[in-house]
Amino acid sequence: MKIDKEIKIIRELLGLTQQELAKEIGTSYEVINRWESGLVDAEDYNINLVYSYAHKKKIYLNVIREQMQKDFYASHDSIILFHGSRKGLDGLIDLNHAKDINDFGKGFYLGETFEQAATYIAFSMSHHIYSFLMNIKDLKILKFNVDTEWMFAIAYYRGWMDEYKNHPIIKKIKEKVEEADIIIAPIADNKMFDLIDEFVNGVTTDLQCEHSLASTNLGFQYVARTETAIKHLHLLSEMFLCESEKKEYVNKRLDANKVGLDKVQIARIEFKNKGKYIKEILK
Repeated sequence: MKIDKEIKIIRELLGLTQQELAKEIGTSYEVINRWESGLVDAEDYNINLVYSYAHKKKIYLNVIREQMQKDFYASHDSIILFHGSRKGLDGLIDLNHAKDINDFGKGFYLGETFEQAATYIAFSMSHHIYSFLMNIKDLKILKFNVDTEWMFAIAYYRGWMDEYKNHPIIKKIKEKVEEADIIIAPIADNKMFDLIDEFVNGVTTDLQCEHSLASTNLGFQYVARTETAIKHLHLLSEMFLCESEKKEYVNKRLDANKVGLDKVQIARIEFKNKGKYIKEILK
């Protein structure tokens, strides 16, 4: 990974020479010079040193990069998106190798903010996040909100709807998803999966589940489901999440989970015995 721009930003903001920066992070002037010139890639260990040093100095390289890209590229027809990869992204995006069991089946999954992607990989060994420019003009877009239709879609593509998979409502949702190039939908995490599973198994009503899910808002994800959508994606940059940043995102997620769980409990109480159970909807 090239870090020439990162080196320049750090030196400019801190007023350091290449030799002074080399001393700060524990390497040589020659190495810094080669990195900044873009002649050589840096390995993950060294990238972590550079990003950790910047983070310690309160220079948030990824936030700077995200804001600059959104300011420069985003428009009515285009949007900046982020993909946190646990295995790395090498070469072309191949939908044939995508997982079948996912929120909306096979697809390339992206978040609308760097934080979403960072939170996704913060608990893993991976450090790499990729930013993309997506031109959404002329694409078939299907957008979900936190509602029963979204819950049914997630449950179906996660393989939890065998009992109802031939019901007209479920078949109609599947048709809409399969016709779309891009799915825009709320991000679902493990807690959300548990809530949807309870609804599918008749433990909670649709209103209880919807309001519980709404209280754990994680933002929206974009799912490129067709080759047409993939062709509308343009890789902008590879970004790096250093270990100190990871800890921040882990702690932020844990704090958010605590608040979310409290909201879920309140929603359960508030909407107890209100709404319909799944067997009433899909009768």
